[in-house]
Amino acid sequence: MKKSKVYMVNTDDLDGGFSLIDRLTLLWNHEEINFKDWIKENDLVAIKTHFGSRNQTRHLRPMYIRRIVDLVREAGGIPWVCEGVGLGWDENNKEFTMANGPGFLSVGNRHGFNTSTLNAPVIMDDGTVGTDVYIVPNENGKYIKKVDLAMGLRMADKVIITARFKGHGGAGFGGALKQLGIGCVGVGGKGGAHYGGGENIYIKNPDNCTACGECIRICPTQCLSFDENNKIVHDPDNCIACVMCFAKCHHGIKREEIEEKRIFALRRRIPSLEQVERMMDNAAGVVKGIGEDRIRYINIAIDITAHCDCATTGGHLLVPDIGIFYSEDPIAIDQAGVDLVTKSPGMPGSVAETGIDSPAGRIEPIPDAMSPGGEKFGLFSVWVDAESRPKLVETQLSSAFDLKLGSREYELIDVTPKKE
Repeated sequence: MKKSKVYMVNTDDLDGGFSLIDRLTLLWNHEEINFKDWIKENDLVAIKTHFGSRNQTRHLRPMYIRRIVDLVREAGGIPWVCEGVGLGWDENNKEFTMANGPGFLSVGNRHGFNTSTLNAPVIMDDGTVGTDVYIVPNENGKYIKKVDLAMGLRMADKVIITARFKGHGGAGFGGALKQLGIGCVGVGGKGGAHYGGGENIYIKNPDNCTACGECIRICPTQCLSFDENNKIVHDPDNCIACVMCFAKCHHGIKREEIEEKRIFALRRRIPSLEQVERMMDNAAGVVKGIGEDRIRYINIAIDITAHCDCATTGGHLLVPDIGIFYSEDPIAIDQAGVDLVTKSPGMPGSVAETGIDSPAGRIEPIPDAMSPGGEKFGLFSVWVDAESRPKLVETQLSSAFDLKLGSREYELIDVTPKKE
């Protein structure tokens, strides 16, 4: 297969050279990239980003997005910045939550993603509760045969996928592919990846239902109802596994009592590697639904942590800053980033040196991860069992390749200007 081109600007000589924002501009305007030819006059250009979770500081900085907005305008396009609704229901933080549109916009506003700072509309691309979607047939998907692409991305003339390149607690790493497979789908797509879809949800303890009706009120697909005995009934055919009912009904139950008192449950826990494969099924549907010629990718490998933007805390940096990447190929841009992270030394004080406690058990320090050339991504994915962690990165990249999302062979072209 022909090598895909990946362009980058590095972080060398930042003390006396061009700033990262200037380097982003130089990357954008490089003659071989030429966004001005790709973006046509009055094109609607969606800039997909991640706002970060409430009060989390390890997320993409708004300055990068603002510069992209300005550059889109210079090219003649009409930019907007967008994000998608997360899963569940947050009873504790209704104002600042990822679980609905108003709450996530409030998080974004707090973190600097708003119209005033970005000079562009900031919207939820999948609506108020994550169900404003376009269904894309995905016959080649291993698990997910219908992908619910965020409608805001479907309607855009062009889409720029941006990501802070980093590790990920469930997927090994997060970049362009993860943004496609989770960030660009509605809550049904997220639920399909993480929880196996509506057919995997069932009523475990119907007698625990108090008939308060709150789960019915918030269910976005009307898949819940009461039977003649005023007990909750679930329709798996209409369920999208958004798990809003889980979070609403189980709020306040102690962890040690959850299995006894819970109402809703999963028939089976989706294994970690299968979740990653499901994400890539989604990614394939997203690219098909938008059109590969209408998408471009920018990975910003700055503030590289072992954890994702959704994490409640960002954690120490895993490796030093690397740079900003651009490609038309989502696999190649991620593969290049993974390779450069592996080549980098681990940072003192990072999880590679200290280890970390996780729901799956203690992850001990890994000395090899502190060395240039030592594997890093995936080994500290806190939501994943120990056997699967070393397989996460390869599973994500190989699954995407099997779905023909791009090439793992790339030509890395560093266009960083040299200081005279």
